[in-house]
Amino acid sequence: MKNVRITSAGITLVRWLVAPSLVLLVVLLIFSNLVLQTRAVRDWTSNKLERRLGFDLRIRSLSWTPWTGIQVRDLLAEIPDTGNGSRGHLRPLYELDIDVEISFGALLSGKLQVREICVRRGVVALPLELPSLLPGEPERIEDRRSDLAGGKKGDVKEKPSQPRPGRMLEPEERPVAMRENVRSPVHPTVRLIIDRCDVEVYSIYGQGAQGLRMRNLRGELPLRGKDAEGWISCDEIALGGKTLMEGLEVPLFWSRPFLQLPARTFDWKGQSLQAEGYCRMVGIPNFSVNISVPAGPMGPVAITPGSSLEIKAEALQVDGFLQGTLTALDTWWGNFEAEAHSLMVSSKRGESRKFEYGQAISSLRGGTLRVMDARLQSEQLSFLGNGVIVPDGRLRGVVRVVADPSHAEMLTRFAVGAMLTGGWTRSWLAPLGTPDRQFRDLHMEGTLRRFMIDVGRSREEMEIRQIWDRVSTFLQGEMREQRQENQDFPSSESLP
Repeated sequence: MKNVRITSAGITLVRWLVAPSLVLLVVLLIFSNLVLQTRAVRDWTSNKLERRLGFDLRIRSLSWTPWTGIQVRDLLAEIPDTGNGSRGHLRPLYELDIDVEISFGALLSGKLQVREICVRRGVVALPLELPSLLPGEPERIEDRRSDLAGGKKGDVKEKPSQPRPGRMLEPEERPVAMRENVRSPVHPTVRLIIDRCDVEVYSIYGQGAQGLRMRNLRGELPLRGKDAEGWISCDEIALGGKTLMEGLEVPLFWSRPFLQLPARTFDWKGQSLQAEGYCRMVGIPNFSVNISVPAGPMGPVAITPGSSLEIKAEALQVDGFLQGTLTALDTWWGNFEAEAHSLMVSSKRGESRKFEYGQAISSLRGGTLRVMDARLQSEQLSFLGNGVIVPDGRLRGVVRVVADPSHAEMLTRFAVGAMLTGGWTRSWLAPLGTPDRQFRDLHMEGTLRRFMIDVGRSREEMEIRQIWDRVSTFLQGEMREQRQENQDFPSSESLP
């Protein structure tokens, strides 16, 4: 009898307390998600994020559950229009589907503590000209430069020493990561999970051309908490639609407050590419990356994305580094040097040209890329150049062409035949100091979207695309004439 009363009391408790509580929780969950889906709440959330990030944001869907956390769908970010008319082919900065897992225990105590951020799907497009597109960025750049100089206009900031041109960096000259002697306190663990994401770095002046693209990026990155291991991988790294690497997987290590890439060797075009680096994830996001390619043979590589010209070398050595604050392009600085011997430039038609020596020395300072020395040298034909590209896409440079008499005659025939000179000329080049060498300086100026080269007899300028089209048309005409001559010439069997 007593057991019957206890069972009846339990059923009554479930019927009148537990069941209604569960129904109430379900109703509250549904109601709260309906509220989150309203335009007013989504706009309020977007405005909060806009003030923090500085981008124009739009959220299509916002919801939450106790087991998956906050779900943000179609989070679209765009760079605000500053009205300077230089947006070119600008794409959305990113479009993401994100799940944010929070600690409900910390939430009950009045703290918002993120435990995990999961990117379910994402597309990220970063323009090279990003600093010049953001509103107020020039003023912030000046403020940062003033702070680095000590806050006074009269102060002079000591510039980092630069390597002497023509000399590869020694191992002891590479930048050393500036780490704190005392490690930061342990914060609650935070992880970034990437299920699927495409990342591309492009130029708004590239007429829609593909830039550096990482396809199907995945990973698990510890960002806070105790020391832990992570990884990141992608199916393909491509430049201009041409594959550079496939099936790349990189182990990472979290040692607070740095996310580190331990020294690792990758295989690229049959060569060993050595890389290491780190990025600070707490406070100012400073980073540093070192890369090097030991001297060795290089297989055929396209000179530019989509080009029919390929280059290979018997010996290639590369050394470079890059460091700065990840979110401030004007703080980036680094050097890049490459040296090659016995280079062969060939086309798909089977034509080739050999150069005894090649070199490239460049530096990045404050978002400005300077090419101090770039050259391809041989006894018959050489190209020597330098130039500069500033963050807003403007560029200026010069390429000196040096040729012996036979190659000077060939270049003149090409220039006249392709109608680059504006009329007939005896020689497209001018005598150099010695009678067996002639030269011409090709001055380039403009933007990445449109830059001009002086190619005429009186320094007439022509756009690079127009030059390429005219030279291609001329070469195709030459090939047609050569095939026609071969067909018209009688074979030896037809001779009496």
